[in-house]
Amino acid sequence: MSSFLQQKFGLAGKVALVTGSSQGLGKAMAIALARAGADVIINGRDAAKLAPVVAEIAALNLGVRAHAIAADLGDRAAVQRLIDAAVAWQGQLDILVNNAGIIKRTSAVDHTDADWD
Repeated sequence: MSSFLQQKFGLAGKVALVTGSSQGLGKAMAIALARAGADVIINGRDAAKLAPVVAEIAALNLGVRAHAIAADLGDRAAVQRLIDAAVAWQGQLDILVNNAGIIKRTSAVDHTDADWD
């Protein structure tokens, strides 16, 4: 990013949490946020899949930090632990990218309130 763009749109000093970031779009968003200067928290259910993403960001030598926190977002208590751990890591949380998803093979109109919850 050019210095002008970095000044106008850079994320230096910000902390971003990207859910579902062990692969695919979530991983790409986490790397883009790191390139923009944000420290990034990588999240997914499988800790073993998160470590390579943290290593990839570190290898870019961007001067930012990356941290992995495994949590299953289908568990409300785990969500609270994720947020608590994220804030404890850097003392703040500025950006949240809700990328984690589920697959439910039914029409959206047929989902129950519990499904959406």
